[in-house]
Parts: sequence; C-alpha cells; structure tokens
Amino acid sequence: MKLSSAWIVVEDGQRPAVRVAVRTLRKRLDAVWREFPAAGADHPRDADSVHRLRVATRRALAAIEAFGELLPARQAEWFTKRLRKIRRSAGEARDLDVLTDRLAGATDAPSGGRGRRRLVAMLSKQREESRKPIRAQHERLLDADWLGRVERLLAGVSSGRRQPTFREYARRRFRPLMQRFFSVAKAKLRDTEDIHALRIEGKRLRYAMEIFAAVFPTRVRNRCYDALEQLQKTLGEFTDHATAADRFRRLAHERASASNREILQRLRLEEEARADEARKAFVHWWDASRRRALRRRFQQTLRKESA
Repeated sequence: MKLSSAWIVVEDGQRPAVRVAVRTLRKRLDAVWREFPAAGADHPRDADSVHRLRVATRRALAAIEAFGELLPARQAEWFTKRLRKIRRSAGEARDLDVLTDRLAGATDAPSGGRGRRRLVAMLSKQREESRKPIRAQHERLLDADWLGRVERLLAGVSSGRRQPTFREYARRRFRPLMQRFFSVAKAKLRDTEDIHALRIEGKRLRYAMEIFAAVFPTRVRNRCYDALEQLQKTLGEFTDHATAADRFRRLAHERASASNREILQRLRLEEEARADEARKAFVHWWDASRRRALRRRFQQTLRKESA
C-alpha cells in the first residue's frame, strides 16, 4: 500500500518549514478533535471510531515531535501530555472492540458456540462502559479550551532569523528518528517488551515519513512505507492475540466469570498459540537481510538529498 496523500501536506520541499509545520499540526490536531464524539458514544455505531481516535493522537504526537524545535515549549508540552491521556483513555475500548468483534464473528466455532455468545454479551457491556473515560477526556478538554489552545500553539510557531526550507529541515529531523528505529530493530524479539518497543518505533517512523514525504522520491518512500506497514500488520496480529490471551486469563480469575471459566481458559490457550505463531512469522520475515535493505534505502535517499 502506498503512502496515502491524505496525510501529505506538501510535496514541494522548497517551502518554508514553519509554514509546513503550521499546516501539518492543524490538520492532525483537528483530526483528533473530529474523532472524539463518535469514539466516546454510548452505543458506538462505527466500530472503527476508537481506532481512528488513537491513530489521530499518534499522528498528532508525531507532528509535535517532528516540529518540536519550532514550537513554544510550554504549549507543545501541554498538547503532548493531553494527547497521551487521550490515547490511554481509548486503550481499553480499542482492546474490547477488537476482541468482541472477533468473538462475535466466531460464535459458531467448535470451541463453544453458546459459551462464546455468553462471553460476547459480557464483553459488549464492558465495551460500552469503556467509552466513559473517552467522554471524560473530551469534556475536560472542552473546559480547557482545546480549540483556542490550538490557535495559540500555531500562532507561536517560531520562524527564527533564518527560515530553512522544508526539505532541509526534514532531512535533519528525520535522520535521528530513523537511527532510533534501527537501534531498536536489532533486538532479538524474544519477549513481549521487545516486540512492543519495535512496534511503537515503527509507528513513529511511519508517521514521520508521512510528515517528511517531500524528502523521498515517490517510488522509494512507497517501498519503505510498505515495509513499515507490513511490520505493523504482523506485529499488530501478535499484540492483538497476546492482549486477548491476557484478558481471558484475568477474566477467568474473576468470580463473576465462573460460568464462563472453561471457555475462557480454552480461548486463552488459543490466543497464546496464535500470538506465538504471529511472533514466529514476523521473526522469519524480519531477517537481517530485510533490515539492511530497508536501512540502505533510507540512508541512500538522505545522502542524495544532502549532495
């Protein structure tokens, strides 16, 4: 899948970096605010609304990090903290969305159709409850004048005495993000913490590519973006199964889940097996040759831009 033009603010690398910063931040902060109402709804009609809110917060955080040296520090810190709170407030809801929808689509499975339907009903109630922290965050940010703060943040973007072009700025800022990703990518990926760290850095690098797209020739950036998306897809499968297994384990120990204990234990074992399969598939795909090829593409492009 090629990088979507929906998140590319400019293709012209000769524009002033400050102008690109303002347009990028506005687009991404507006996306967060736009997704709030549907994500916090009592009875969600759109199953992807919480996912879109979490992705929007990650993209906004990536933009604040990318243009950090141009932003007023105190205001940038305020948005960073609030965006992280938004993302955390939606974490439980997103996990329940994924798990409930997957189980609802498999209620006729051999491993306990009736038990699964009973479990889906229980998780659906928890799913509705999980929207409350999202609504609470929305109300707090309304009171804190989110929209007014966005305007003040953008008005405070510093132009400095010398305005670098977006291409110059992007090349300088992208390099350390790339180096951070590949330093994490060298891990052996033996445990959940290593996998989670790589997944997070992969997301950061992918969202940075969307911001700094002007640095990369279209063909190169699409190939790099495809590799990062494949990384996210495979690691996402591992995370979803590992998260589900952990939830089933915790639910099985709750007194209210006594009637579902057998199906919960069975599902936990299934999810653990699938998580292990996903981890092995990723390790096989993410070999040293693939890592070197991806790093080489990034480095060659940055060297060409420096010439």
